[in-house]
Amino acid sequence: MNAVRKLDLAWVALVLLSIGGARLGGGDDQGFVIAVLVALVMAVKLLIVSRYFLELHEAHPRIRKAVYLFCYGMPILVILTTGLREPLARLTGAALT
Repeated sequence: MNAVRKLDLAWVALVLLSIGGARLGGGDDQGFVIAVLVALVMAVKLLIVSRYFLELHEAHPRIRKAVYLFCYGMPILVILTTGLREPLARLTGAALT
């Protein structure tokens, strides 16, 4: 498969994931399962962008590691903040007063 075809498929995947993510987030359900699904969509989109559009295979290893840390770290933080909502609210509320 040539490079242009890969970019086209990556773009279509990003569009479909964006539509799917919007449908997930558009509902009234605010459960933990929705947060995990949104984080999964986020992780896949970040990996597609970093792999096919940022050309990380040509980047310095330190930059590549930092971007991959972001790609895996942000979805994990979304899940953690959803799961630990009450303790985080208490901690931040105590820090503000």
